[in-house]
Amino acid sequence: MIRYFYLFLGLIFINSCTGNYEKNQKRLKEIYGECDNPVDKLKSNKMKYQRCKAKERAGGESLFGLEGDLGDLIRGKNNDVVYQYSVNPFLWNASLEVTKSYPLKIADNMGGFIETDWITNSKNNSQRCLIKIQVLSRDLITTGVNTNFLCEKKDNNTWVSDDVKYVEEEKQITLKILEIASKLSNSPQ
Repeated sequence: MIRYFYLFLGLIFINSCTGNYEKNQKRLKEIYGECDNPVDKLKSNKMKYQRCKAKERAGGESLFGLEGDLGDLIRGKNNDVVYQYSVNPFLWNASLEVTKSYPLKIADNMGGFIETDWITNSKNNSQRCLIKIQVLSRDLITTGVNTNFLCEKKDNNTWVSDDVKYVEEEKQITLKILEIASKLSNSPQ
């Protein structure tokens, strides 16, 4: 009989500890986050920790389950959107401003790359040009943007490079981007 009493006390003790453990785990996850909980020691496994942090940044369990930020966006929930630039936003916006009157073929803000479609002049149908702009820096610096101006001429219904270096045109575009970026950075937000 005493053995059953001790067994009963042991079960009560184990049950009460389990409830507290789960409550403590929940509280620690609220304080430290899912991935940085000091009790879980997730940081000891680099791959699991990186996966956990990626899931945490994504804001949900799974992309295909439509949970987290993407699912909320599709379901129409109004969340604040946070943009993380890999390039300087002033240089990027200035580059867009400079090319706004041309049709854009590529505008990749994460890679910082803009390419116009071919630009033609109605007075000269045998020549076409395009502009390529690469924002290279997260900082607003004069070497943070690279501009290329490329032109082709029509030769027997085939477009070929005109092999001209447009150094002055590239310089003028770059200077215009830097001027606009400087104004943008100094304007009140």
